[in-house]
Amino acid sequence: MNPFRLAGIILVTTSLGFIAVFGYLASHFGYPEVLEGKAADVLPAFVAGGAAMRAVWVVYAILPAGIALSAILAFPLFRRAGEGLARLGRFAAITAAVAMTVGLARWPTLNYVLGRRFLAAGPAEQEHIASIFDAGNLYLGNVIGEFIGEVTLSLWFLTLSLAIVRGVGPWRFTGYLGLFTAASMTVGAFRNLTSLVAPIAALNNNLLPIFLIALGAALVVPIGQPRSDARIPA
Repeated sequence: MNPFRLAGIILVTTSLGFIAVFGYLASHFGYPEVLEGKAADVLPAFVAGGAAMRAVWVVYAILPAGIALSAILAFPLFRRAGEGLARLGRFAAITAAVAMTVGLARWPTLNYVLGRRFLAAGPAEQEHIASIFDAGNLYLGNVIGEFIGEVTLSLWFLTLSLAIVRGVGPWRFTGYLGLFTAASMTVGAFRNLTSLVAPIAALNNNLLPIFLIALGAALVVPIGQPRSDARIPA
């Protein structure tokens, strides 16, 4: 199979996976509001979700790998816009995937263990567990998973979109959508520092899968031919 088409299929599948997981967690776990909850409320609810809840978080943590794999497969196409720009985008996509996986994987691993211990612990130990839970949310979740993950993902979107707008790849309108998505996600990544960008961050929950599906569809069903002479200074 053409590697670009395969990259598109992976992107669409990954995006649909994000939508399915997000929907499940929203209806069964109060996601994403639960991320701001206290250990005494969140951990018992998480453990009560049983194996199904834990499995959903495992799937959630695996899904970002689709972004890294797509970036690697599509690299030969987007390098036509410049070697340096394409390499930067590929590095950003892989970094984003790793960061998001680190942030998400804390739920079926660290938080699951903490939740089981929390239920059996006395008040003093519960307070200690709560401090570990809060630290994990801050460093693994907010800093690595959300901020680093989203900023580097935005950088990948930016490099792709610049290439598409300049004529590398089909469906040029996808490039403009990508530029808007990259800008929106970069601003939304600062939501933990100021509530002013909270509406933009909420918008990104819908914008991200839309762009991934549009990009994936553009790679699977190309309209027109990419310009072989397109170049962007690296």
